[in-house]
Amino acid sequence: MPANHDRGFRAHVRAFALALPDDVAFSHVTAARLHGLPTPRAWNHGEPLEVMRLSDRPRIERDGVQSHRGLERRWLAEVDGLTVTASIETWADLSTSLRVDDLVAVGDALVQPPHGIPLKDLRRTASDRVGRGAVALREAAALVRVGSASAWESKARVRFAQWGLPEPELNVDLHDDWGRWLARPDFVWRDRRVVGEYDGDQHRTDRRSWQYERERRAGLEDDGWTYVEMTSLSLTAARESQTLRARLTRLLL
Repeated sequence: MPANHDRGFRAHVRAFALALPDDVAFSHVTAARLHGLPTPRAWNHGEPLEVMRLSDRPRIERDGVQSHRGLERRWLAEVDGLTVTASIETWADLSTSLRVDDLVAVGDALVQPPHGIPLKDLRRTASDRVGRGAVALREAAALVRVGSASAWESKARVRFAQWGLPEPELNVDLHDDWGRWLARPDFVWRDRRVVGEYDGDQHRTDRRSWQYERERRAGLEDDGWTYVEMTSLSLTAARESQTLRARLTRLLL
């Protein structure tokens, strides 16, 4: 979330919190944003804020709120003076509304700094969860990895698994035979000498970034690596996704 957009969101939540009872915590997507976790859509001012309350208390019935129950079964945290469900609980609660690839993106973020939650804790949380979303949560937990640098990288890795491709190394430094640093690609299939890079909009709109990527790609290809570029369309649009799948299948299997 851009910094100014994030400030607007947090100010909106703080203002809203003043009118809520003390026994309420922010939860689900609202809590995820407060924790700085990736969410599949940008916040907009008309989006309801999600809160959670004890099961024996009435739901919060007012405009701009989506109310949940079950707070007595959640660990809590404080973020910017606001009471929220703990980050690992938030991830589990998101299983009722997010797709598996989005859950993996959140899980990947949780096992990196600054959250640094052990992977075993995520998997234990998933195995303990019952009810709606539990199957998706366990599927996502099995795919969470340490080392993913962005939500789109996480989503790409889910696609690779769905396509039956070998699992890549994530964001590892590559050197040539003389020890010179070449690159730190998003995905590395070392035994096939294939690297994959997710190119976001910054590579298209920032000329320096674009030039740097071109030079880095040339260095890898000169050293005998096959470079596979992918974008959000490669992962979401049918034709582009099929093209990427066919190429990776040809190179890796």
